[in-house]
Amino acid sequence: MVTNDTLCFVLVHGSWHDGACWRHVEACLHAAGHTTLAPTLQTGVGAGPSSVTFQGIVDGLVKDIEAAGLERFVLVGHSAGGSFIRKAAEQLEDRIARMVYISPLLAESGAPTVAAAPPDHRALFEQMAAQSPDNTVFPPWPVWRDGFMGDADEATAKAAFDALRPEPFAPLTEPVDLSVFQTLQIPASYINPTEDIVFPIGEWGFFPRMYQAVAPCRLIQMPGGHEVMYSAPRALAEALVAAGRP
Repeated sequence: MVTNDTLCFVLVHGSWHDGACWRHVEACLHAAGHTTLAPTLQTGVGAGPSSVTFQGIVDGLVKDIEAAGLERFVLVGHSAGGSFIRKAAEQLEDRIARMVYISPLLAESGAPTVAAAPPDHRALFEQMAAQSPDNTVFPPWPVWRDGFMGDADEATAKAAFDALRPEPFAPLTEPVDLSVFQTLQIPASYINPTEDIVFPIGEWGFFPRMYQAVAPCRLIQMPGGHEVMYSAPRALAEALVAAGRP
């Protein structure tokens, strides 16, 4: 049933994922009466990653949203998806009711997205890309199991890992001009999974560093690691509603 409290969420995934990573969260949101769109970013996964650009990914996202005919929605970005939604907002400002970030990877204007990662992580990404045949990066299983999904049982973590695909590194190394985005007046919320340790706790942790890149904004805290769409989909759905409401 659609009511005045119904929200429409556009759910934008992070690196290595596709739109299907949101399916459990979508089911919870749909059960509560909300609507969703979970597009797959055009990252070249599976074919032609060398031709992918940051702006090309953004333009593909905008095209998917426009094709769906959405007029008033909550734009959600997880991890690297947070970087893409900022640039997409420049083309979609009048349609966005609120922007929601979940452990986003947010660099300063003029810097590449990867600049938001800790220096040792950036060096590792560069090494991985250089050693790959097509300039892609992919997380090793031990890092994924304990760093990304330490809050999930092994079967859930393995199923999520098996759905991942290598990601082209080049778009994350392109400088991104956010001068237009910085002039926009779009309300924002930040969801902080409190056990997210993909980046080390402290100076380079996601929180509060990435929160401060969005603030002032609404803050929603929830238990969970980086991949809460798998490990805690119902709790994430509830957090999204709290973050996305007017």
